[in-house]
Amino acid sequence: MRCGSLFVVLVVLAGCPGGDGSVGDHCGDPGDCASSLQCVASTCVPKCQRATDCGDGYSCDRDGICHAAAGQLGDACTSEVDCAAGLACEIEGSDASGHLLASCVAETPGSPAGSTCTGDADCRNGTCALGHCVDLCSDTRDCSEGTSCALIPRVEAAGAMFAGCLQSHGVLRWPLPVHGPSDTVPLPIPDLARSVSVEDPNQMVGATQIVSPDAQVISMWDATHPDAYFMNPIVRHKPEFAQSVLAMPSTPDHLIDPANGRLASGMYTLRVESLRPGGGGGTATPNATAVIKLDASVILDLHFYFLNFDEHPCADAFNGKLDASTASTASFFQQDYLGILRGVLATQGGIALGTVTYEDLRNHPDLDALDVANAPALLAFGAHTVGVNVFFVRTLSPVGLQAIGPAPGPAGLAGTRGSGVVIGLDTLCYEPHGWQDVARLTAHEIARYMGLYDIVEADDPINHLDPISHDHDPDVSPSANLMFYSELGGTSLTDGQRDILSRSPVLR
Repeated sequence: MRCGSLFVVLVVLAGCPGGDGSVGDHCGDPGDCASSLQCVASTCVPKCQRATDCGDGYSCDRDGICHAAAGQLGDACTSEVDCAAGLACEIEGSDASGHLLASCVAETPGSPAGSTCTGDADCRNGTCALGHCVDLCSDTRDCSEGTSCALIPRVEAAGAMFAGCLQSHGVLRWPLPVHGPSDTVPLPIPDLARSVSVEDPNQMVGATQIVSPDAQVISMWDATHPDAYFMNPIVRHKPEFAQSVLAMPSTPDHLIDPANGRLASGMYTLRVESLRPGGGGGTATPNATAVIKLDASVILDLHFYFLNFDEHPCADAFNGKLDASTASTASFFQQDYLGILRGVLATQGGIALGTVTYEDLRNHPDLDALDVANAPALLAFGAHTVGVNVFFVRTLSPVGLQAIGPAPGPAGLAGTRGSGVVIGLDTLCYEPHGWQDVARLTAHEIARYMGLYDIVEADDPINHLDPISHDHDPDVSPSANLMFYSELGGTSLTDGQRDILSRSPVLR
């Protein structure tokens, strides 16, 4: 029946140049409408791009023609558009080979596709994945605008893959189910993912092991060698007090599909634990959030926060006044600082600055001159989930500290003890190039927040090397790199470093 209908449509389209019916005119067949239109429900309407242009119970073919679905209650289906209006295509089990099966069922009163969910029963279509209700699909044309047909691991079916409509761009977030101080949780990665981070606040928390879809066991924490994370070529992670971030991949050479540059999809498992600094387990239950970057991006939003700089010893560098209003217009900030920062990020990182905001935090004298132990209290004021929050303080202590921030940072989460980076402006007193040096320092700290390590670490430059080691020209001094640990470093980045930056969830 479906084949016969398709044949008739093809004959009509080939044999008739199209009528003169306009949008909304009555029609009896496709020939009554203009060639750019189609006849649906006896009305001339525009040709479709997606099934949603046609309405519930219709599909959209490659020629932009809507077709009424033939699937009835109980019929097998592979896509939401296979089922008649009022029905949903729902996963119901698997065959002997482990392939998932689905059939047309009555829609439930649950939430529509794209809504957040904790289980299948929350969704009108009966499928909850990655914390969101998902329509089954066979092609991206089956999905609504802004979504794509992607392969997604089914947690309830041991990671068997199914095709579902997933947002095409940006960042996807959902909570991971952690039960107790130590737990192994599923981490399903769809085939659209370019990177993933897992963020978990409570006492000292972190991930101790991850198993990839091909059963590769990646150990990440050893209480007797806590600095081993420097050389982990697959993930970037270090358990920290109250909050830590795990980021994959660590280099462009691991877990990446060379055909499309995306993270290897499938069912990962993650061991999440609260820990004691000297070894052994803690007692708190971590709260873990998965954050997946779905596409390559180049735009970085920056959000600047200014504490009180009245009577600062380096006041000559900002004409005696520095606050949100002044910084948004003054040449010392817009040209000498932001202009240099913009140039470093663009020419070296391939990153363009997007929205820039300015905000004062003047009523916090306990944070103006910041001790590193109080940094979490300041960073918790980071209110923006998109981009990076940058805090300027009078000074940082211990003496000699110029900037601090998590590496990597909790992308996409605001108000946490790691939501941003801090820059001490006493740097202006002794660095020879003033705001230009502050700009380089800021670029370095932002890159750490986005997932890069220092190219070498000051405490152990022999053993603490960035895993992207093969990417560095042996004839070029490490000090020429932006990620050189000292303020005497340069601004260059390698191809591998740029690749990792492009996967950061902070970009949009």
